[in-house]
Amino acid sequence: MGNWKERLKRTRAILTETTPAIEIHEGLAEGFEGNYEESIEHFDRAIYVSIFNSEERLDAYFFKASALSELDRHDEAIDVYKKYLKHKKDDASDWNNLGYEYYKIKNYDEAKKCFEHAIKLDPEEPLFLSSKAEMLFELKENKKAMDVTNKALKLDSNYTDALFLKCDILIEMNRSEEVIKILDDLEYDEDIVTDVKELESIAYHELGNDIKGLECVNEALKFESDNGSFWYNKACYLSILDRKEEANDALLIATSIEPENINEIENDEDFENIKNTERFQKLLNQSVLRL
Repeated sequence: MGNWKERLKRTRAILTETTPAIEIHEGLAEGFEGNYEESIEHFDRAIYVSIFNSEERLDAYFFKASALSELDRHDEAIDVYKKYLKHKKDDASDWNNLGYEYYKIKNYDEAKKCFEHAIKLDPEEPLFLSSKAEMLFELKENKKAMDVTNKALKLDSNYTDALFLKCDILIEMNRSEEVIKILDDLEYDEDIVTDVKELESIAYHELGNDIKGLECVNEALKFESDNGSFWYNKACYLSILDRKEEANDALLIATSIEPENINEIENDEDFENIKNTERFQKLLNQSVLRL
Protein backbone atom coordinates (compact mmCIF):
# COMPACT_ATOMS: atom_id res chain seq x y z
CA MET A 1 0.00 0.00 0.00
CA GLY A 2 2.87 2.33 0.77
CA ASN A 3 4.35 1.86 -2.71
CA TRP A 4 0.99 2.69 -4.29
CA LYS A 5 0.73 5.92 -2.32
CA GLU A 6 4.30 6.88 -3.26
CA ARG A 7 3.59 6.33 -6.94
CA LEU A 8 0.43 8.42 -6.72
CA LYS A 9 2.42 11.20 -5.08
CA ARG A 10 5.04 11.12 -7.86
CA THR A 11 2.31 11.11 -10.51
CA ARG A 12 0.65 14.17 -8.99
CA ALA A 13 4.01 15.94 -8.87
CA ILE A 14 4.59 15.27 -12.57
CA LEU A 15 1.11 16.44 -13.50
CA THR A 16 1.47 19.70 -11.58
CA GLU A 17 5.05 20.51 -12.54
CA THR A 18 4.96 19.96 -16.30
CA THR A 19 2.80 20.15 -19.42
CA PRO A 20 2.89 18.28 -22.74
CA ALA A 21 4.15 21.42 -24.48
CA ILE A 22 7.06 21.78 -22.04
CA GLU A 23 8.05 18.13 -22.37
CA ILE A 24 7.83 18.21 -26.19
CA HIS A 25 9.97 21.36 -26.26
CA GLU A 26 12.56 19.75 -23.97
CA GLY A 27 12.49 16.56 -26.03
CA LEU A 28 13.11 18.46 -29.25
CA ALA A 29 15.98 20.37 -27.65
CA GLU A 30 17.61 17.09 -26.58
CA GLY A 31 17.04 15.66 -30.06
CA PHE A 32 18.73 18.61 -31.75
CA GLU A 33 21.79 17.86 -29.58
CA GLY A 34 21.69 14.20 -30.63
CA ASN A 35 20.57 13.07 -27.17
CA TYR A 36 17.80 10.82 -28.44
CA GLU A 37 17.44 8.64 -25.34
CA GLU A 38 16.80 11.74 -23.26
CA SER A 39 14.44 13.15 -25.87
CA ILE A 40 12.37 9.94 -25.77
CA GLU A 41 12.01 10.28 -21.99
CA HIS A 42 10.53 13.75 -22.49
CA PHE A 43 8.18 12.57 -25.23
CA ASP A 44 7.03 9.72 -22.98
CA ARG A 45 6.25 12.23 -20.24
CA ALA A 46 4.38 14.38 -22.76
CA ILE A 47 2.28 11.35 -23.70
CA TYR A 48 1.70 10.54 -20.01
CA VAL A 49 0.45 14.01 -19.04
CA SER A 50 -1.50 14.78 -22.22
CA ILE A 51 -5.21 14.34 -22.87
CA PHE A 52 -6.08 11.15 -24.76
CA ASN A 53 -6.02 11.68 -28.56
CA SER A 54 -5.09 15.37 -28.17
CA GLU A 55 -2.89 17.02 -30.79
CA GLU A 56 -0.14 17.30 -28.21
CA ARG A 57 -0.21 13.54 -27.58
CA LEU A 58 -0.11 12.86 -31.31
CA ASP A 59 2.82 15.27 -31.71
CA ALA A 60 4.64 13.41 -28.94
CA TYR A 61 4.02 10.10 -30.72
CA PHE A 62 5.42 11.53 -33.94
CA PHE A 63 8.57 12.94 -32.34
CA LYS A 64 9.13 9.79 -30.29
CA ALA A 65 8.94 7.64 -33.42
CA SER A 66 11.47 9.92 -35.14
CA ALA A 67 13.87 9.66 -32.19
CA LEU A 68 13.54 5.87 -32.08
CA SER A 69 14.37 5.76 -35.78
CA GLU A 70 17.53 7.80 -35.17
CA LEU A 71 18.59 5.16 -32.65
CA ASP A 72 17.89 2.37 -35.20
CA ARG A 73 15.13 1.04 -32.94
CA HIS A 74 12.93 0.57 -35.97
CA ASP A 75 10.56 -2.04 -34.54
CA GLU A 76 9.65 0.32 -31.72
CA ALA A 77 9.32 3.23 -34.16
CA ILE A 78 6.86 1.15 -36.19
CA ASP A 79 4.66 0.60 -33.14
CA VAL A 80 4.62 4.31 -32.32
CA TYR A 81 3.92 5.40 -35.90
CA LYS A 82 0.98 2.99 -35.95
CA LYS A 83 -0.47 4.67 -32.86
CA TYR A 84 -0.06 8.03 -34.55
CA LEU A 85 -1.59 6.90 -37.83
CA LYS A 86 -4.68 5.49 -36.10
CA HIS A 87 -5.70 9.10 -35.65
CA LYS A 88 -3.93 10.67 -38.67
CA LYS A 89 -4.96 8.21 -41.37
CA ASP A 90 -4.59 10.75 -44.18
CA ASP A 91 -1.07 11.87 -43.26
CA ALA A 92 0.86 10.81 -46.37
CA SER A 93 4.24 11.84 -44.97
CA ASP A 94 3.92 9.52 -42.04
CA TRP A 95 2.74 6.60 -44.12
CA ASN A 96 5.98 7.20 -45.99
CA ASN A 97 7.87 7.34 -42.67
CA LEU A 98 6.27 4.07 -41.56
CA GLY A 99 7.29 2.53 -44.88
CA TYR A 100 10.86 3.66 -44.26
CA GLU A 101 10.90 1.90 -40.88
CA TYR A 102 9.71 -1.34 -42.48
CA TYR A 103 12.31 -0.84 -45.21
CA LYS A 104 15.09 -0.54 -42.62
CA ILE A 105 14.16 -3.91 -41.08
CA LYS A 106 13.87 -5.44 -44.58
CA ASN A 107 10.13 -6.03 -44.37
CA TYR A 108 9.72 -5.02 -47.98
CA ASP A 109 6.11 -6.18 -48.40
CA GLU A 110 4.89 -3.88 -45.65
CA ALA A 111 7.19 -1.09 -46.80
CA LYS A 112 5.74 -1.29 -50.30
CA LYS A 113 2.17 -1.08 -48.95
CA CYS A 114 3.03 2.03 -46.95
CA PHE A 115 4.87 3.77 -49.79
CA GLU A 116 2.05 3.05 -52.22
CA HIS A 117 -0.54 4.29 -49.73
CA ALA A 118 1.45 7.52 -49.32
CA ILE A 119 1.55 7.91 -53.12
CA LYS A 120 -2.20 7.31 -53.31
CA LEU A 121 -2.82 10.00 -50.70
CA ASP A 122 -0.49 12.50 -52.39
CA PRO A 123 0.45 11.47 -55.95
CA GLU A 124 2.14 14.84 -56.61
CA GLU A 125 4.86 14.40 -53.97
CA PRO A 126 8.12 13.12 -55.54
CA LEU A 127 9.54 12.05 -52.16
CA PHE A 128 7.06 9.18 -51.87
CA LEU A 129 7.86 7.90 -55.37
CA SER A 130 11.56 8.19 -54.60
CA SER A 131 11.11 6.14 -51.41
CA LYS A 132 9.43 3.35 -53.36
CA ALA A 133 12.12 3.52 -56.07
CA GLU A 134 14.90 3.25 -53.46
CA MET A 135 13.32 0.06 -52.11
CA LEU A 136 12.98 -1.41 -55.62
CA PHE A 137 16.64 -0.59 -56.26
CA GLU A 138 17.59 -2.36 -53.03
CA LEU A 139 15.68 -5.40 -54.31
CA LYS A 140 17.66 -5.28 -57.59
CA GLU A 141 14.50 -4.48 -59.55
CA ASN A 142 16.40 -1.86 -61.52
CA LYS A 143 13.98 -1.34 -64.39
CA LYS A 144 11.01 -0.82 -62.07
CA ALA A 145 13.13 1.44 -59.88
CA MET A 146 14.10 3.51 -62.91
CA ASP A 147 10.48 3.85 -64.03
CA VAL A 148 9.37 5.09 -60.60
CA THR A 149 12.37 7.42 -60.30
CA ASN A 150 11.56 8.97 -63.66
CA LYS A 151 7.98 9.59 -62.47
CA ALA A 152 9.40 11.44 -59.44
CA LEU A 153 11.65 13.53 -61.69
CA LYS A 154 8.73 14.30 -63.98
CA LEU A 155 7.03 15.90 -60.97
CA ASP A 156 10.19 17.78 -59.99
CA SER A 157 13.18 17.67 -62.33
CA ASN A 158 15.35 19.36 -59.66
CA TYR A 159 14.63 16.81 -56.94
CA THR A 160 18.20 15.78 -56.22
CA ASP A 161 17.40 12.68 -54.13
CA ALA A 162 15.61 11.17 -57.14
CA LEU A 163 18.31 12.39 -59.52
CA PHE A 164 21.10 10.82 -57.46
CA LEU A 165 19.10 7.61 -57.16
CA LYS A 166 18.73 7.57 -60.94
CA CYS A 167 22.52 7.85 -61.21
CA ASP A 168 22.97 4.92 -58.80
CA ILE A 169 20.58 2.83 -60.89
CA LEU A 170 22.33 3.77 -64.14
CA ILE A 171 25.71 2.77 -62.69
CA GLU A 172 24.24 -0.58 -61.63
CA MET A 173 22.88 -1.00 -65.17
CA ASN A 174 26.37 -0.34 -66.66
CA ARG A 175 25.26 2.99 -68.09
CA SER A 176 27.87 5.18 -66.41
CA GLU A 177 28.32 7.39 -69.49
CA GLU A 178 24.78 8.66 -68.90
CA VAL A 179 25.64 9.46 -65.30
CA ILE A 180 28.56 11.64 -66.39
CA LYS A 181 26.28 13.46 -68.84
CA ILE A 182 23.57 14.04 -66.20
CA LEU A 183 26.03 15.39 -63.65
CA ASP A 184 27.88 17.54 -66.19
CA ASP A 185 24.59 19.22 -67.09
CA LEU A 186 23.50 19.63 -63.46
CA GLU A 187 23.56 23.08 -61.85
CA TYR A 188 24.14 22.63 -58.14
CA ASP A 189 25.03 24.47 -54.94
CA GLU A 190 28.01 23.83 -52.72
CA ASP A 191 25.90 21.89 -50.23
CA ILE A 192 25.64 18.91 -52.60
CA VAL A 193 28.99 19.18 -54.39
CA THR A 194 30.43 16.21 -52.47
CA ASP A 195 27.46 14.01 -53.44
CA VAL A 196 27.95 14.97 -57.09
CA LYS A 197 31.70 14.35 -57.04
CA GLU A 198 31.29 11.02 -55.25
CA LEU A 199 28.85 9.82 -57.92
CA GLU A 200 31.10 11.10 -60.71
CA SER A 201 34.03 9.28 -59.12
CA ILE A 202 32.15 5.97 -59.07
CA ALA A 203 30.98 6.44 -62.65
CA TYR A 204 34.50 7.17 -63.90
CA HIS A 205 35.82 4.13 -62.02
CA GLU A 206 33.20 1.93 -63.69
CA LEU A 207 34.34 3.34 -67.04
CA GLY A 208 37.95 2.47 -66.21
CA ASN A 209 39.05 6.09 -65.94
CA ASP A 210 40.65 6.08 -62.51
CA ILE A 211 42.60 9.29 -63.08
CA LYS A 212 39.32 11.19 -63.48
CA GLY A 213 37.89 9.27 -60.55
CA LEU A 214 40.79 10.43 -58.38
CA GLU A 215 40.25 14.02 -59.54
CA CYS A 216 36.62 13.84 -58.39
CA VAL A 217 37.59 12.50 -54.96
CA ASN A 218 40.15 15.30 -54.59
CA GLU A 219 37.43 17.82 -55.42
CA ALA A 220 35.18 16.30 -52.77
CA LEU A 221 37.98 16.48 -50.19
CA LYS A 222 38.29 20.24 -50.74
CA PHE A 223 34.84 20.52 -49.16
CA GLU A 224 35.06 17.68 -46.61
CA SER A 225 38.68 17.16 -45.70
CA ASP A 226 37.74 15.10 -42.63
CA ASN A 227 35.63 12.56 -44.53
CA GLY A 228 37.19 9.15 -43.92
CA SER A 229 35.34 7.49 -46.81
CA PHE A 230 36.71 10.01 -49.29
CA TRP A 231 40.26 9.43 -48.04
CA TYR A 232 39.70 5.68 -48.28
CA ASN A 233 38.50 6.02 -51.87
CA LYS A 234 41.49 8.22 -52.64
CA ALA A 235 43.79 5.52 -51.28
CA CYS A 236 42.04 2.97 -53.52
CA TYR A 237 42.59 5.09 -56.62
CA LEU A 238 46.23 5.81 -55.78
CA SER A 239 46.86 2.11 -55.25
CA ILE A 240 45.21 1.21 -58.55
CA LEU A 241 47.41 3.84 -60.22
CA ASP A 242 50.45 2.26 -58.51
CA ARG A 243 51.29 5.40 -56.53
CA LYS A 244 52.24 3.36 -53.48
CA GLU A 245 53.54 5.97 -51.03
CA GLU A 246 50.66 8.34 -51.69
CA ALA A 247 48.20 5.47 -51.37
CA ASN A 248 49.61 4.51 -47.97
CA ASP A 249 49.52 8.17 -46.88
CA ALA A 250 45.84 8.45 -47.82
CA LEU A 251 45.02 5.11 -46.20
CA LEU A 252 46.67 6.18 -42.95
CA ILE A 253 44.53 9.33 -42.87
CA ALA A 254 41.39 7.32 -43.72
CA THR A 255 41.94 4.86 -40.88
CA SER A 256 42.83 7.60 -38.39
CA ILE A 257 39.53 9.36 -39.14
CA GLU A 258 37.47 6.17 -39.26
CA PRO A 259 39.37 3.35 -37.48
CA GLU A 260 36.77 0.80 -38.59
CA ASN A 261 38.19 1.16 -42.12
CA ILE A 262 41.15 -0.95 -40.96
CA ASN A 263 38.90 -4.01 -40.93
CA GLU A 264 38.09 -3.56 -44.64
CA ILE A 265 41.55 -3.26 -46.16
CA GLU A 266 42.78 -6.86 -46.13
CA ASN A 267 40.16 -8.12 -48.59
CA ASP A 268 39.88 -4.99 -50.72
CA GLU A 269 41.20 -5.86 -54.19
CA ASP A 270 41.92 -2.20 -54.90
CA PHE A 271 44.94 -2.45 -52.57
CA GLU A 272 46.58 -5.27 -54.50
CA ASN A 273 49.48 -3.00 -55.52
CA ILE A 274 50.35 -1.99 -51.94
CA LYS A 275 49.53 -5.17 -50.00
CA ASN A 276 53.16 -6.15 -49.67
CA THR A 277 54.43 -2.75 -48.54
CA GLU A 278 55.68 -2.41 -44.98
CA ARG A 279 53.25 0.40 -44.15
CA PHE A 280 50.23 -1.56 -45.36
CA GLN A 281 51.27 -4.63 -43.36
CA LYS A 282 51.64 -2.44 -40.28
CA LEU A 283 48.03 -1.30 -40.67
CA LEU A 284 46.93 -4.92 -41.08
CA ASN A 285 48.66 -5.80 -37.82
CA GLN A 286 46.69 -3.02 -36.11
CA SER A 287 43.52 -4.65 -37.43
CA VAL A 288 44.54 -7.98 -35.88
CA LEU A 289 45.31 -6.31 -32.56
CA ARG A 290 41.87 -4.67 -32.54
CA LEU A 291 40.09 -8.05 -32.88
